[in-house]
Amino acid sequence: MLPLAFVRGDNAGMDDAGGAAKPDAVPDGSAAGGGAGPGGGAGGPGAAERAAPGLVAALLPRIPEMAAEAVSRLTADIPAYRLLPDSVLGGDLLANTEAVLKLFFTTVAEGRPPTEAELAAPVAWGAERARDGVPLEAVLRVYPLGASRAWELAAAGPDPAVDPYDLVTGLLAFLGEVMPKVAEAYLREQADLDWEQREHGRNLAGVLLAGRPARRAAERYGRTLAERYEVVVLRLPEAPGGATNRILRAVRSELDGNPEVLATFKGEGGVLLVPCGPDGTTRRLLARLDAAAALRCTAAAAVAEDHGSIPQAQAEASEVLSLAEDTGRPPGLYRLADLAVEYQLVRPGPARDALARVLAPLDDQPHLIATLREFIAAGYRRAEAATALTVHRNTLTYRLGRIRLLTGHDATDPTGARHLAASLTAYDAARRTGP
Repeated sequence: MLPLAFVRGDNAGMDDAGGAAKPDAVPDGSAAGGGAGPGGGAGGPGAAERAAPGLVAALLPRIPEMAAEAVSRLTADIPAYRLLPDSVLGGDLLANTEAVLKLFFTTVAEGRPPTEAELAAPVAWGAERARDGVPLEAVLRVYPLGASRAWELAAAGPDPAVDPYDLVTGLLAFLGEVMPKVAEAYLREQADLDWEQREHGRNLAGVLLAGRPARRAAERYGRTLAERYEVVVLRLPEAPGGATNRILRAVRSELDGNPEVLATFKGEGGVLLVPCGPDGTTRRLLARLDAAAALRCTAAAAVAEDHGSIPQAQAEASEVLSLAEDTGRPPGLYRLADLAVEYQLVRPGPARDALARVLAPLDDQPHLIATLREFIAAGYRRAEAATALTVHRNTLTYRLGRIRLLTGHDATDPTGARHLAASLTAYDAARRTGP
């Protein structure tokens, strides 16, 4: 909604003495007549209509000057504008600023809001700046700057071109019309760009993970591929209710700020292709993802020395991630070196089968398997394991005795503990992948 003075053109105010409304002054200095005119209300022609000739005559010729000053201030104060090419600064930006100022003065003078058709050009210009990477606050800054300069010029001198009240209400009303529409168009364009970039990254990641050449697709998307990638298989943390979707949105939003990282997600997990860089690059990225999700993720990584070895690196990282989860490792980033013993134990073969058979007597007693698992995860500390199992320590001791009796190995003895831990790893792998 525009202020009443902007719509009707009223220049009513309260006098200093009695509070009665002042009559509008007409160009020849007489009081307002009693007949109603277009836009003038019951008291006669509105102030905006009467001020229009002086306003337009005095200020429209100065629009190029005002626009140039605004652009000069923008480029001086906002670094984002200095990155734009001269064709945009001296062309689109200057032309848009002039057009907006002219539209403002015209609509104020005519006592009406700008139409949708009149706003189409500045709105489209704002959306285009999203593709140039200009921040939204920088795009909107041009409007208060131009309004400020318009106010300075219109209100300057002993005999201003228009009543200050009409001008300031017109300014506020105009900014209230144009700025939200420009912001809405910008954000819509930015959302489209984010979606495009995300889809490009997902498509490229899919091509590389499938072992197919991706350089032509990258050129088509205007993206540059790294020579070497660290393949990261990521598991999002479990969360109650619909929080998993929130976590996924937060993680994707963080990745949107890292366009060099290619990502694809499915269900509660995903695969990231992180360009190989200084040590700690992947760990720092995952720390930011943890912060965005407000929970720690579990991930495993493997380096692909070239694009052709990306599928192999994904397979290695996937197996390391499964091992970390099966062995009860806490959330974090794991590589093959962190789980080398477990990785070797799960290789199919007679040694793995022999180890898995150690726990075969416990097949029909899953509570004993769970007890062994928690005891190992607790670092062989009885109190912690009993708490995790929500049983009394005596119950835990009894179960450990049953495991010793059935398997022939004592989980409380260092040698037996190592053998049972290896057997549990092989047991889990055999049931996950089959013989």
